[in-house]
Amino acid sequence: MNLIKKTIKEAIKTPGFSLLYIAGVAFTIAFTIIYGMLLYSQLGPVYPEYDRSSTMYVKTMIVVSNGNNRSSGSLGRNFIDEFLRDKIKSADKMTASINWISDYPMVQTDGHGPEFHAEVRYVEPSFFDFYKYEFKEGKPFSQEDFDSAIEVADISEGIAMKLFGSPEEAVGKDISIDHVNYRIRGVFREGSALNVDSYGEVFMPYSLRSSSHGYQDGLRKYLGRLRATFKVKDGQEEALREELRDVCRRINAMDTTQEIFYLPGVMTHAEHVLTDTNIEWGWDGNDEDRFKIKEASTVFQLWKPFLIALLVVLVIPALNISGLIGARMDRMASELGVRRCFGANRRKLMGMVLTENLVLTLVGGVVGLIAAWLISLFAGDFLLQLTPLAYDQGFRFGNEASFITGESAFAPLLFAFALCICVVLNLISAWIPARRALHTQITESINTKR
Repeated sequence: MNLIKKTIKEAIKTPGFSLLYIAGVAFTIAFTIIYGMLLYSQLGPVYPEYDRSSTMYVKTMIVVSNGNNRSSGSLGRNFIDEFLRDKIKSADKMTASINWISDYPMVQTDGHGPEFHAEVRYVEPSFFDFYKYEFKEGKPFSQEDFDSAIEVADISEGIAMKLFGSPEEAVGKDISIDHVNYRIRGVFREGSALNVDSYGEVFMPYSLRSSSHGYQDGLRKYLGRLRATFKVKDGQEEALREELRDVCRRINAMDTTQEIFYLPGVMTHAEHVLTDTNIEWGWDGNDEDRFKIKEASTVFQLWKPFLIALLVVLVIPALNISGLIGARMDRMASELGVRRCFGANRRKLMGMVLTENLVLTLVGGVVGLIAAWLISLFAGDFLLQLTPLAYDQGFRFGNEASFITGESAFAPLLFAFALCICVVLNLISAWIPARRALHTQITESINTKR
């Protein structure tokens, strides 16, 4: 305790050094935490995607005919219902949704009131059991609504506030989406727009839209616009892949058109997030694994700019801190020499120097944490445009979704991890010049000019 008090007094005596040191640590902590927030929001268990560790995705199918003529696309509804739904033993749950929507339709009340763009996602009722959306009012549209292709919708709390003033007033009312009226069944708490697999401001039944590209011949009838998402049982990822390979083998065995059917890229959540989705596929002529990935960006290639920036932010402040401490050791050389003359050993003096730097590092960590929160709050859109995250369309239409949520911003493990990195780097940066100064001859240290 006395050593900490002395450290605080010394820091007050040298405000220039202390402020520079704290600023360097705060900058490093802030950048590292922001990087961690973005990565955690994609990989961690956040609302409503709490089961990411057991989630797997099937988004693409390929049909090859007449040699190497290839048709590729998302999954068709008939394929999902015939071969996947309630038939995959390695999965506890499955849901299907339209793989992508390129437009952000205009939303307003039934022809009146404010009009603005919103992100619409077309799903099925099992979507709300698969992803744990919290409904503030009402309830999700039902299986009967879906089967009957009734114009119904579930909307976010933010949309309800804009159009009706409160979630309570929205349920049972009509909402106009591109001038077609839909009856509101429920109002849900919105998630982060970074959750690109579950995010939406409006959910509607995909039975309202055609889920097929219109292919009617051969195996291409199974192509569509949907993707299937599974929650697998513990350790059953490879079992799921094998079941899907077996589905392909059965379809190819039944087919008489000499076409070849394949489901490439069955991915875990981490693979889905950290690998490039723009993959080129090529057939190598083998019967079992007919398609190989020709080119796919690795995690490092995708995140290389941000990783390099993180490395620079970690290393440069450490070098600067080492220089600051080296200069300070030169100024303290005479004092250290006197202390050693009166019996202070190197270990005690080293402890004094490292304790001072540890205290300043902790102060800088707190400042950096506050800075990270403020930056994520006021400059979140800018930060997202610097990353390879999939969500980008919403910026074009002024999407006001909460990108970095409290679950990511206040994750204690992120702060602890970032602080540990800085503590280790800073202690090493302090130890090197301090060790050099303490191994100088006592007479040389005493005679050093202050």
